Amino acid sequence: MLGRKANQIRLLRLEVEMANRTNAHFQKVNNRLNTYIDGLEAELDIAVQEYTELEARYDALTAEREASQADKPPF
Repeated sequence: MLGRKANQIRLLRLEVEMANRTNAHFQKVNNRLNTYIDGLEAELDIAVQEYTELEARYDALTAEREASQADKPPF
């Protein structure tokens, strides 16, 4: 009976060790994915900022063109 219990304990310890290794592996993968996501978010922030600046510049140029055309006769 003691040998059976000892064997069960050994098997449970092995199972816990395997679970810990699997957990460590997935934690590393998770960290890599989070780092990749952070980089993508930073790139997206830059792209949004550049787009916003270009949109503002386009709006300013359009307003300038409309103002200069308002001074001219329509024909």
